[in-house]
Amino acid sequence: MLVEKIIKKNYDLTPLTTFKIGGRAEFFVLVKNQEELIESINWAKRNKLPLLLLAGGSNILITKKKIRGLVIKISGEKYSIKGNTISAWAGTGLSKLARIAIGLSLSGLEWALGIPGSLGGAVRGNAGAYGNDISQQVSEVVAYDAANDRLVKLNNQACGFSYRHSIFKQNKNLFIVSVKLKLSQGPIDEIKNSAKKNLVHRRRTLPGEPSAGCIFKNLEYNKLIKENRDLADGLELKGLFRGGKIGTGYLINQLGLKGKSRGGAKISEKHANFIVNIKKANSQDVISLINLIKKKAKNRYKINLTEEIEYFGG
Repeated sequence: MLVEKIIKKNYDLTPLTTFKIGGRAEFFVLVKNQEELIESINWAKRNKLPLLLLAGGSNILITKKKIRGLVIKISGEKYSIKGNTISAWAGTGLSKLARIAIGLSLSGLEWALGIPGSLGGAVRGNAGAYGNDISQQVSEVVAYDAANDRLVKLNNQACGFSYRHSIFKQNKNLFIVSVKLKLSQGPIDEIKNSAKKNLVHRRRTLPGEPSAGCIFKNLEYNKLIKENRDLADGLELKGLFRGGKIGTGYLINQLGLKGKSRGGAKISEKHANFIVNIKKANSQDVISLINLIKKKAKNRYKINLTEEIEYFGG
């Protein structure tokens, strides 16, 4: 395959993001398999172009109107099931895999039902919800090592997982190709009920407008206590920590920032850790609100909030 045949120029990325905020890529390619992914990466290398990977389009904010280089969008679905293991192409939808697992009485992805984004993106950012994250299910990742032009296999430990982090964020030459998820057999009624409960809660508590998901990482007790011991101890006494973390949305709400807007962006009144696109927002509208939240949190709580979303393109 000649990759030049499928590369497009000056491509609008807006519809490919859950925020519906975008910019135009100098070059863009949609890849649906390992061969297309590797060829596209090497095309960018040969042409000495910056390379950016776009997975499911969630958890990102595109910050530039014109993005230099090649943007690779991983798409398409391919998976196989053997026993309790699901092997899937990186572009396969995470929520789709959750539905498949639930239907087969396989437990481990109940938390992921309804989450937008792809499997590869979820592994890269160690996505999670309801006290779980994808690292608990990953048994093996096949990645393309662009620096050495070879495929490599990484077990769970080699992936370097931590809260919303993995080696794939750290090493820009590693591109996830496929993932093996090790699940466990369980009573189908229990699995379905758990998944349904999570989905109902998600729909009830999260905004429906375009967003990138949670803007900030939740606060970890072990880190918070170093910045503000009194705050950490006070929140712990209230029983607000779950699994060693407290939702940042709680503190943003305490700051009275729900409903604050800049341009076409607004801090959600449904969930304070979401910024929503209500009227053709641009990246500066969102960044203005992010900076407002960080400043208020610093002034009142003496803490530094860390973005969970990634800035794309700049």
